[in-house]
Amino acid sequence: MTPATDFTGRTIESGHVVVYPVRRKSDLYLNKLNVTQVLDDSIVGYSPSGKRLTIRNLKNVVIVPGPETGIV
Repeated sequence: MTPATDFTGRTIESGHVVVYPVRRKSDLYLNKLNVTQVLDDSIVGYSPSGKRLTIRNLKNVVIVPGPETGIV
């Protein structure tokens, strides 16, 4: 089993904040996700609005740098 990694190759762990791209019609933007669980092929977490989400396409996910991640 290989650990789940983001676009840059960093290992995703529970407690990380990640962003991922979303397209709605012609609009493109980034959504945040607070990771609560890391599975073999996906990550589970909550959006800032409190919605529970599962992301399976980890190639488009990037960890947000900050003190909680230890990434500067």
